[in-house]
Amino acid sequence: MRKTLFLLPFLIVSLCGFSQENIDSVAYHVPGTNISFLPPKYFIVLPQKNTLLHPPTSSTIQVNEIDGTAYSMLVKNITPEYIEKQNAHFISRKDTVTSDGKKATLFLVSFTVEAKDSLHTQLAFERYMFFTGNYQKTIWINANYPVIARQVIAETLLNSLLSVKFDD
Repeated sequence: MRKTLFLLPFLIVSLCGFSQENIDSVAYHVPGTNISFLPPKYFIVLPQKNTLLHPPTSSTIQVNEIDGTAYSMLVKNITPEYIEKQNAHFISRKDTVTSDGKKATLFLVSFTVEAKDSLHTQLAFERYMFFTGNYQKTIWINANYPVIARQVIAETLLNSLLSVKFDD
């Protein structure tokens, strides 16, 4: 326990070096979709389909395009009860708009993951579940980050999600 408390300030300080105030990345076109967005700096594309990773914070972005499903109908069915049944904890829901003025809905949930260390430590994560789209398709983007890195990465991830663009 003492070791953890001693190392925590060093971890937070080191993570702060990777935070961004502005997203000034080049637009990333998600392969096999009509979606593009501005990923935060230092995210890399992983071999897993439509997944990006920020190695210093273990944050990820996963992008999905669901054809044939109206965005408004899909988000109507996502309730706090539904989220709790998925082994996550509902924190909030917010209606918002993308940077180009399209309606969007943002959910914030939390969950824990068991670390693969010898102590099997529980790691607390939060997830933005971001939805936008039209009557023909839904864009669903998950952005996961460890709670310990919230101050460093959460706002940057949110700004990235709001930058999403797609063909109507």
